Amino acid sequence: MSDPLVSIVIPCYNRERYITDALNSALNQTYSNIEIIVVDDGSTDKTLEVLSGYADKIQIISQTNKGVSAARNAGFYASKGDYVVFLDSDDWMSDDLVEKHVQTAKIFPEVDIYCSDNRGIDGQGNLSEIARTTYPDQPDTPLELFLLKPPPFPACEMYKASTVRQLGCYDESMKSFADSVLRLNIILAGGKVVRTQGGYAVYRPVANSITKTGKLHASAIRLIKKLQKHPAVIDDPTKQELIKNRLLRHRMRRWKNVFSYHLSFKPTSILKLIYHLFTTSKMDPGYMVFILRDQPWKRSADEVF
Repeated sequence: MSDPLVSIVIPCYNRERYITDALNSALNQTYSNIEIIVVDDGSTDKTLEVLSGYADKIQIISQTNKGVSAARNAGFYASKGDYVVFLDSDDWMSDDLVEKHVQTAKIFPEVDIYCSDNRGIDGQGNLSEIARTTYPDQPDTPLELFLLKPPPFPACEMYKASTVRQLGCYDESMKSFADSVLRLNIILAGGKVVRTQGGYAVYRPVANSITKTGKLHASAIRLIKKLQKHPAVIDDPTKQELIKNRLLRHRMRRWKNVFSYHLSFKPTSILKLIYHLFTTSKMDPGYMVFILRDQPWKRSADEVF
């Protein structure tokens, strides 16, 4: 494995404003043996026009709007790399990130996911300090970390392509947490992860409608149900307990983000509280039991996923 091919897959939907940052970061990598595949997921703005300016340097796939998971899958199955990086169209990478990933892969070829440190950027364009990833410095299968702590954003990671192909890539039925399903399938299959030292990915917070509605919690409940039925979990009490803890943390997130704002004696707050109890219980029938039994207003903010 002297110079393995690394595929950079960029799913894109209506990102004319940001896509050049992602593309330029991929094109400016200090590691040369890469291919860049951009999947336009039915954009209605000028995204395709921007992409056409890079047509001689990248592979462009256009499809009708099917969602980010379907776009990632289309890019992955068109790729030829030994490794793959899923770079979201509003994020970008440091110029040396792929090189650092490959250096780590040469040291630890048995690993399935390599994860870098990361930075954020605010609305004024100011970069944050580099934040260290939670992934271990030595190859490991840290199930508790994967189940109980929020995952990194995709641009931080480089996956072994054969592992992704074996486990079926992204779950297109998931509107959110699809990347978590892939990671958890890998870790539940005994896959190994490790921290890549050097390089970083940059996360740009962009408004996403699913985070503003109950759909995010609905996706979390779907994820929990998938995990509960996973062959590696069904007969393992320790893993079942971890998944119960994960469910508690998702419910705490819903409480902190929605219900905690309505705990007052104002008539409008009471009405909103009743409405959110109704809608949340429809997607999560055990939510009322959670409120009565676990008393979320008394619990620590550290228990939020």
